[in-house]
Amino acid sequence: MRLEPLVPAHAGELLGGLQDSDLYEYIADTPPVGIEALRARYERLAGRRSPDGRQQWLNWAIWSGADRAYVGYVQATLEAGDAQLAYVVFRPFWGRGHGRAAVAEMMRLLRAEFGVRRFGARVDVRNLRSRALLEALGFRCVAIHPEAEVIRGRPSDDAEYRLEDQPT
Repeated sequence: MRLEPLVPAHAGELLGGLQDSDLYEYIADTPPVGIEALRARYERLAGRRSPDGRQQWLNWAIWSGADRAYVGYVQATLEAGDAQLAYVVFRPFWGRGHGRAAVAEMMRLLRAEFGVRRFGARVDVRNLRSRALLEALGFRCVAIHPEAEVIRGRPSDDAEYRLEDQPT
């Protein structure tokens, strides 16, 4: 497994996986409308900064050498020393450890290259796979946020997870 900084050229490799409606069962997003829209989005993300400059936006495509395919992406939003994490693994690759390996590698990069020691993630409470991934990496659930998002027209509760490295 290898993380590649996300660039517009990844749009063609990732579009097919992102078209799967099952990916959006637990996230407030919709499939990309086409290759040009996805390429434009990746162009904005490749700048690695929010428009106001307060946040770093770090995104990586996940390449699986064993599968000889891109299997999803991971992302981190850095602000004030904290990293908010998110990840998407394409359905054909669910349950095979790609998500956990990719998030663990992203956290290693964030520690080594950006000095991050505090990590957070918010996931739909019904997304048991995602919750298990975070817990396997040592995150703990610190709060439940009722009706935090609207997904497919219905209110959704979010579980907030945190992990803070202990000083050595």
